[in-house]
Amino acid sequence: MGTELTLVVFVLSGVAAGFFAGLFGIGGGLIMVPVLVYAFKTTGIASEHIVAVALGTSMAAIVFSAAQSAYGHFRRGSTSIEMIRSVVPWVIVGVAFGSAVASKTPEIPLLVFVACFQFFAAALMIIDVSKLGTVQTVAQGSFALKASSLVFGGVAALAGIGGGTLFTPYFKAAGMDPKVAIGTSAAIGLPLSLAGAVSYAWDGRHVALGPWMVGYINLPAMVALIAGTLLTVRLGVAVAHWLPSRVLAGSFSVFLVINGAHLLHSALT
Repeated sequence: MGTELTLVVFVLSGVAAGFFAGLFGIGGGLIMVPVLVYAFKTTGIASEHIVAVALGTSMAAIVFSAAQSAYGHFRRGSTSIEMIRSVVPWVIVGVAFGSAVASKTPEIPLLVFVACFQFFAAALMIIDVSKLGTVQTVAQGSFALKASSLVFGGVAALAGIGGGTLFTPYFKAAGMDPKVAIGTSAAIGLPLSLAGAVSYAWDGRHVALGPWMVGYINLPAMVALIAGTLLTVRLGVAVAHWLPSRVLAGSFSVFLVINGAHLLHSALT
């Protein structure tokens, strides 16, 4: 794949990621990471570092879409500042641990984890786990909130996502209004992704990956993804407030299943 075509793919990926970041309160990594894995396989990056670079680059790009999405939801009054303050410290610890694990994990197990998380995220898109009695009971405990935030931060770092896929159903199960749950998840995505970007840059500081790299972050890919993301994240926020999203959620879940299957096939063949 030529350099120009690769950058176009990154930009288009950012366009889709930005829209879904605003619509579902996700950071866009579910779209970015698979695209980055496929593209980096053609750029000469050592195979054992491809997934880590995809995760780090995704985290860095998510910072900008998460900032816009968080601001958009904040302006509409759909964020819980109290919840954000309670969650963020635990999330940051989880992210630091998750990125450290990712940087030490071999390519195939890490790629299998990313693929399986795509399946898990697809299930969360079509199954409203927030209505399950057991989940509601657990989600309303203060200890569960801290423990879940720690785990969600680690999983987000290992999957290269902003965390909205995990936090939104959790907050809904805890009794939060769905729109506030989405907005609060989007806001948490900002410190989460920023911590992830810093962690991946630090963890890869001694790895020789070539020019235009900051640790495990590929700067040209990051810029191209951001350029695409900035075009559509506000549109996603607006649509989230007036359009029923069940059909879109179903379509996106199908996309995730296809992506996960392809990543899993790539890892095991």
